[in-house]
Amino acid sequence: MSEISLEIMQQLEHAQASLAQSMMAGGPPIAAGATTTNVAESTFGAAGSGQAKYILLDHYTTSATRILWAHSGDWRSANVTNTEEQGLAQVAFAANRVDLWWDNSNKITLMRCWKNL
Repeated sequence: MSEISLEIMQQLEHAQASLAQSMMAGGPPIAAGATTTNVAESTFGAAGSGQAKYILLDHYTTSATRILWAHSGDWRSANVTNTEEQGLAQVAFAANRVDLWWDNSNKITLMRCWKNL
């Protein structure tokens, strides 16, 4: 397993701080799924897409907040439910490759997880 560079960790800290600041300014985070559109109706690739190099989950023990982070040139995030978190841990972390799409606010809108057999 390769080591994560200091630069990547600093980018994550910056992205986490930016997300926390926007959450404090706008109140509590919107529950996952509250604004989710039907994938068939959405334009999930409108802002950008790429292959994730790193994936992690922030699981806060003092609240119901669960944040999925993926790095593809920059850190992108998505609020996830407890149930989604459990599924992501099994699927994304076991995948050989994860492609992702994000919107204009760097929110992950789709993850495609690949497993080579």
